[in-house]
Amino acid sequence: MKEWYNEAGLTPAAYWTLAWEQAAQSDSRVGNDAEEESYWQQHAPVYDERNPLAPYTAELMGTVIASLRSEDELLEVGPGTGGFTQLLAPYVGKLTVVEPSAAMYEILARSWEQSGLAQAVPEAIHAKWEESSGLACDVLFSANAFYRIRDMKESLAQMNLTARRRVYLVQSIGLPFAHPLRAMYGGKQLERSRAQVICDVLQEMEIAHQMDTFAVQRKSGAIHDVALISWDT
Repeated sequence: MKEWYNEAGLTPAAYWTLAWEQAAQSDSRVGNDAEEESYWQQHAPVYDERNPLAPYTAELMGTVIASLRSEDELLEVGPGTGGFTQLLAPYVGKLTVVEPSAAMYEILARSWEQSGLAQAVPEAIHAKWEESSGLACDVLFSANAFYRIRDMKESLAQMNLTARRRVYLVQSIGLPFAHPLRAMYGGKQLERSRAQVICDVLQEMEIAHQMDTFAVQRKSGAIHDVALISWDT
């Protein structure tokens, strides 16, 4: 890992930010909140039909659920339409979500009412993770919700402080389900998987963690890896 970054001339955190800044130049959704919300207003209603991940992660989620306690307060960052939220809710005492998209949360609430879950629809904090503060939980969970985060080092530090016991991050790997982080720097095109860079930033921060990968077969039949990155706080 160090050799890759030494050769590139960047720290992991700086590489993440550079990739974000260059992506924002070509994709307005990355840095523009209004564009992102407009996108989800159109696509949220059909998201679970087209490209759900949560229903196909039984082995991965079994690892997460095995560590949960009935009295836990769990915070989910970026739940989207709530696929993972519904899997987690029966195993904790309280579940709160941080979801900036009104369109996504509307679908989450609607599908929740149709799910038959005994738990009430989770309370939502309508803000981006980077702009949230004063939160606390036993376990923090987030899945594929990192593509709009500019400062990953600061966001990971905030997660580490927020969770009293453990953090779980889920990140898909491989096209077409997850694009790698790409950046042009020093005349070279750099490329590294988003999951790996998250781990690299954690290592830069000297946070001991583990990354486990799970082969997941999606609705289309395509098989790809999904990373589960976790650490004790």
